[in-house]
Formats: sequence, structure tokens, C-alpha cells
Amino acid sequence: PALAALAGVGISTGLGLLLAVMSSAAPPSLSVTANDAVIGQTIRATAQLSESPSASGEISFEVFGPGDPSCSGPALPPAPASASVSGEGEYASGEFTPPEAGVYHWSAHYSGDLENPAADSACAAASTVSRASPGMAGTASGGKVNTAIHDQATVTGGFSPTGEVIFRIFGPADTACLTPLATDAVPLQDGSASSADFLPQQAGEFRWTATYEGDENNEPAGLPCGSANQASAVGKASPSLVGVATSAVVVGSPITDGVTLTGGFEASGQLVFRAYGPGDQTCATTPKYEAAVAVAGNGSYSPSGFSPAAGLYRWTVGYPGDANNQPASLPCGSANQASAVGTITATLAANATSATVGKPVTAMASIQKGAIPTGQIRFTAFPPGDANCSGSAAFSSTVKVSGNGSYRSAAFVPSRVGTFRWTVSYSGDPNHAPTSAGCGKATSSVSPASPSISSNVTQRLAVGASFRVTATLQGGYAPGGTITLEIYRRVAAGCARPVAVGVVPVAGNGTFRSEPLVAQQPGAYSFGASYSGDATNRGATDSCNPSDPAVRVYRRTPQVKPRARLNEGNQISIRARLSGAASPFGTISFRLYRPGDKRCKRKPAFSGGVTVRSNGNYLLAQYLATKPGVYRLSVGYSGDQRNRQYKPTCRDAQQIRIG
Repeated sequence: PALAALAGVGISTGLGLLLAVMSSAAPPSLSVTANDAVIGQTIRATAQLSESPSASGEISFEVFGPGDPSCSGPALPPAPASASVSGEGEYASGEFTPPEAGVYHWSAHYSGDLENPAADSACAAASTVSRASPGMAGTASGGKVNTAIHDQATVTGGFSPTGEVIFRIFGPADTACLTPLATDAVPLQDGSASSADFLPQQAGEFRWTATYEGDENNEPAGLPCGSANQASAVGKASPSLVGVATSAVVVGSPITDGVTLTGGFEASGQLVFRAYGPGDQTCATTPKYEAAVAVAGNGSYSPSGFSPAAGLYRWTVGYPGDANNQPASLPCGSANQASAVGTITATLAANATSATVGKPVTAMASIQKGAIPTGQIRFTAFPPGDANCSGSAAFSSTVKVSGNGSYRSAAFVPSRVGTFRWTVSYSGDPNHAPTSAGCGKATSSVSPASPSISSNVTQRLAVGASFRVTATLQGGYAPGGTITLEIYRRVAAGCARPVAVGVVPVAGNGTFRSEPLVAQQPGAYSFGASYSGDATNRGATDSCNPSDPAVRVYRRTPQVKPRARLNEGNQISIRARLSGAASPFGTISFRLYRPGDKRCKRKPAFSGGVTVRSNGNYLLAQYLATKPGVYRLSVGYSGDQRNRQYKPTCRDAQQIRIG
């Protein structure tokens, strides 16, 4: 209508009218909605144009990335296709492929036309692009114990997944996959990852788990415990045996078998060796020898073997396997599994032990190179002085023989010192001639016993007390003789001269005591003891050690008490009693203090002393008191070589009242 109204009107006038009409037209209404999607899918927006029935032109669209929620930055290329407008209604954008997960915002712009002004709907709609939810598929390899196994995982259904896959492996007993044996994080390459190799240390089924932690465009995914193809079957190792038996020996020598086990993994258990007797070509009878040898890994093993009769012996070896190893064997007739045993004349060798008198001695005989000898060996010992073994035997012993080997006589306890000579004779049997080791081929040297002696008298005592020295003799063989006990008083010369000597007869091992000694002098005393020895026992000495005295004698501590008496005429009889001294030869002193001197600090009214030679009561002096009051009498002892000093004190003073 506006254009019709312009018909016939000049251009400038018409243009002015057109501008006036457009400026007065109401603006159209523009709103936008958008769809959501999963990464990898497309998104689009729909614009709703209203209040413009005759609108033409086009609507363009812009998409802004997850980091631009206010649509302030440049729009993401390429811009979705615009929609041509023909009146009011909904107009869809072209499809847009989001490059990453997140929230995308839309803006729509209407261009306007001659009758309708332009309109915008900025940042008015949003499309949420979710991360992809991939799946996982895995394949675990199998193998044998101690050979590498691994797991391989592929992320499926994701959107260009990146990041790492975490592999975990669990042992055969861990059916719930609680404690991994190894954990390995591996980057994805083209949607797949392979774990590092793992060396299983036991046979069984190992379980794998694989976890994809996701990335900005993909949710996490995983292969939990027990998923398909997520177990590695690990089989046992297949060891092999190679054996070489003893090839040829004579009767009496041992035969054995030796086997080398290879190809096992930490093999345990045991190898069972069996030897089958002459004539048993198929190893069907009871074996003549059987032994089990513990296995500890690959290596060489051999039993101790045995010494059989003559003939050809065939060996078999069986290994039953264990948790990580298959069984293996060397059956009857295997290469190098036979031992030939021949016969030979036996030899006899003899020797004997030596000892101290009273201790047992024995003789030994060794039979070698025999063909399973039987019979007996007789051992005979002759006393010292019988150089030809022609006199009466001191001892004899018979031992049964059962094959080659060493045989020992019963124990013989000699009671004399010297050299005992042995004869050793083998009786022989149907297949062996008698043989012997003559007089003196084996000898026992019997030496005297070596007893020990020790003295003991650790004491501390006062002058005048008595003590004894104790000596212990042990290790002798029925000892006789004497023990000499010596007591030394320590002086500068050490233990040069004893102050007392005692001799005690000995009749066997035991403890012996000296006569009592009264210590008359203080000081340190040391001791020595010596044993004289006899025909079957050496002498022994426990020497005096002056630096380590065993008895210390100390001076006595005597007591002195005042015992004054008051006689007629105020005559004071000054007396004292001495006790606890040992042979005293010092002086009892006294001090008599005047009345008023309660602390005995002033010059005494009377003092003096008396020399004494024994304990007892002593009259020391007489004093005539001329002043009334309380006199105090204190007494003391000077001390001597055997007795300590006793100092007078006012505290112990006797009080004497006058008037």
C-alpha cells in the first residue's frame, strides 16, 4: 500500500514518504530456541519471527563456544546457514557441528526489509552438548608361568578419545580383584592401549581390569573384574630331566644317580630316585634303593646313593611337579641310567682315640672294597707295658659287620696312665677271607687327669675373729695326695711369706677347709692353694693374688663409758668402762668439767689418762669437788693398732651433782 501511494509521485518525494512509513512501523519480535546433543552430533537453532506478517529478508545465526557464555567474543566458524524469511513463523538454522562438549549459546539476527526494521535476539538460546559415553572391549593374553602376559583395551563409541587407560592385574586367589599385583597407566593411541608385560610367578587364572578415565569429550568407561576376555590363563612350566648314573664301581663302593632339571619355574617338591636290582630289566620289582631329594629350582640333584651287591642296576627318576610345574620323568631304560657293580677283596684299617685317665676311649676299624661283607670285628686292648699284646687283655669288644664302612668298639674307660695297644681282627664270611690289624696298629694314649683347684674365702671381719680358707678340687680322676692351703697377709713383698700353712689329705674331688686362723692384725689377707697330684692326676695351683685380697680385717670400734662415783666428803672417784676392744694397749682419757659448763667448752677442772691392756672397769683418778653444782665427766680411748679411737663427747658425759 505504501508503494501504491507513491505511484505518480516524484522519486525524492516518494523516498521521503517511504522512510517515514518505515520509521513509523512497529519492529518485529524475534525469539530463539536450540536443541541439545551429544558430542559428535549436530546442533541447530529455531528462530520465531512474529508481529511482521509481510516480513521478508533473512535470519542469520551465530554460535558462541562454551567459554563465551555472554556471547561477547567472535562467533564460532563456520556460521550456520541463514534462513530466508517469508512472513511470520519459525525459521531453522543450518546444522552446526560442535568441536567439544559444553554449553553453546545462540544469537539470531533478522535483516529487516522495506517495511520491517531489523531485529536481534542476542545470546538468547543455549545448546548443551554432552560428553560421549563410550564403551570398552578388551583382550587379555595367556601364557605359561614366568612368561609375559598383557591386556589390550579399545575405547568404542567415543568422540576422538584421549587420555589414559589404567590396567590392573590380580592374582589367581583374588577373585574379587581387591589387591592388584601391578598397575599400569597407558596413553590411548587411536582409541586403543596395551598394558606393559607382566611376568606371572605362579600358574592359574589372572584377572585384569581396565579403566578409561574419560576426557573433556568422553565419559569414563571400564572393564570391571570378571569382564569378558579379561582373564589370562597361565599354565604350568614344562620342565625336563637329563640323568647320568654312576657307570661302574666295585662291590662296597656307592652308586648313585644324578639328574639335571631344566625348564622349570621355581620348581619345588621332590625328585624320587629308584634303583632296581640285577635281572629286573623292566623295573617291575621292588626297588633295591629309593630316595627322595628336595627340589629348589632348576639345577642338578643327586641322592646319597647306596652300596649294593654285584650286578647291573637300572635307575628311574620321577618328578611329580608342583603348583607351577608339570610332571617329568626318566623311565626305566633311559639313556645313562644304569650302574654296573663288580666284586673286590676287602681291606681293613684301624685306629683308636686317646683320652685322659677316667675318660672313655674307643677303637675304630674300616672295611673297604668288600662285596657286602658280613661277620664280625673283634677289638682287644692290652695294658701299658705289653708291647707284644701277649698278656692278659684289659678290654675286648665284638661288633657285627654289615657291609663296607666304619665300625667302632664299645667304650673302654682305662684306669691307668700310659699307652694301650689294640688288636683288630675281622672274622671273614663265605665271600671274604679273615684279615686283621696287628698289635700296635691302633693305640690309645692315656694321659693324667688335669684337675683344677680354686680357693674361696671372701669375707670382711674384725680383728680377733677367725676364718678358714676353702679350696675346691674338681676334674680329677679318683684323686689322692694332699692340698696345701696358705694364708698371706698383704705386705709390700706381696705373697712372699705365708702367715699360716695347712696341709689337708685328699680322697676324691671335693671341697677342703683349712684350720681356723684368728686375725690378730688389721689389713688385707690373700690365699693360695696347691694340689700335689698323684699317679693319675697332675698337680694344680691356685696362686696367691695380693692385688685381689679375699679377706679384709678391720680395727674394732671399742666403747668407753664414764662410771664415776661420789664418795663421802664430795670426793669424786673418776672411773670408766672399756668394752669391745681387741687386745687393747692404748690410753683411756678423761675430762671433768666444772658446774655451769653444760657444753664442755671451758677448760676442765681435772683431766688425765690411764694406759690399759684389756677390756674392763678402770679407776682413773680421785677428785675433791669444792664447788656445788653439776660436774660433767667425759671419757675417750686413744685407739691403737687393733682398735679405733673413741673420742670423748659432752653428749655422752656423766653428770655428777654436788651439794
